[in-house]
Amino acid sequence: MMESNPSLASLIDSASAAVAELSGQTARWRAAAPGRVNLIGEHTDYNQGWVLPVAIDRYTAMAAAPGVPGQIRVRSLAIAQESSLSLDQLHTPHRDPWMRYVQGVIAQYDSRGVHCPGLDVAVASSVPPGGGLSSSAALELATAHLLEAVTEQALTGSERIEACVQAEREMAGVPCGIMDQTVVELAESGQALLLDCADQTARSVPFDSQAPALLVIHSGVSHALAEGAYAQRRADCEQACAQLGVNTLREVSPDQLARLKDEGVLLQRATHVVSENQRVCDAVTAIEQRQWDRLGALMTASHRSLRDDYEVSCPELDLLVELATAEPGVYGARMTGGGFGGCVIVLVASDRLEAVAGSVSGQYNEHMGWAPGCYRIQAGAGAREICTAL
Repeated sequence: MMESNPSLASLIDSASAAVAELSGQTARWRAAAPGRVNLIGEHTDYNQGWVLPVAIDRYTAMAAAPGVPGQIRVRSLAIAQESSLSLDQLHTPHRDPWMRYVQGVIAQYDSRGVHCPGLDVAVASSVPPGGGLSSSAALELATAHLLEAVTEQALTGSERIEACVQAEREMAGVPCGIMDQTVVELAESGQALLLDCADQTARSVPFDSQAPALLVIHSGVSHALAEGAYAQRRADCEQACAQLGVNTLREVSPDQLARLKDEGVLLQRATHVVSENQRVCDAVTAIEQRQWDRLGALMTASHRSLRDDYEVSCPELDLLVELATAEPGVYGARMTGGGFGGCVIVLVASDRLEAVAGSVSGQYNEHMGWAPGCYRIQAGAGAREICTAL
């Protein structure tokens, strides 16, 4: 069964109502940011390669009212938790891991001379947490735009992205690349974003209503990127670079990989990154030429590489890809996000969307004992302050 998708307006209303209940005051400031799904280009961002994500029409919305001086109170409707932060302890990681994403952004802005006053904040979200759909970057960029609305001090887009990337790395402890925050900030409706992570240039690639549908299926297995496996993959890539005498794997050609033939795991990691970069470039051509079979084949090849060479998949994700790609009308499928759980993305003919979701969900339930969450997603617009009623 397809999961419902509450409108952005309803999320803003929910956050505003929660702020009124929390603070006894009407919400004065509002902001929102989308989640994202990566069409192709996984674990290439921190290797200075190419990625092709889209922002999705599922959002994290925030509303705020003036609060107690020196204190931030945050109520999350998505996880039914409430937490507080003393502004004189901005640089000590909060006891609640989810709160560190908010805290990290406030700390980064503080270091840039943008000082947050006391606030009461509420968060409502339709981005599934732990699904590899970048609920963390959505929370960070929504916080950034909210803080700018409150203080009436704005950073540039590139400064905003940098602040949020540093917040995740330094406060949440996730050694992330730049992809998530960049697409969440810069995305345009109906467009994918081709991002060169070396020079941080980006261009839009049309992915509108004429393209096949995008179906995201949540395995039900949450991932935790702050754990050691993600950091170990980065370390493996750095070791491969050292062996090859290059600064980044972006510089490596397929022929050069032979020099790692005796290095086992390092060869596997580098093989994935080098081949994935080429798949991203080929995918852009396929989209622009409306070659959906070709795009689907590239997505499925990406999953095999992530499973076998990069080893960041899991049995649940593999099963979903296997089930989906066996369905009529499916062009291809792959895991999306950092891995170790989360979601797969399926490229499917629009008229087969509901049937594929129902069939895959039923079969997965038979194998695993629970039904996965199925979401139709479309390419949405990036983060912003919400100034008026939607």
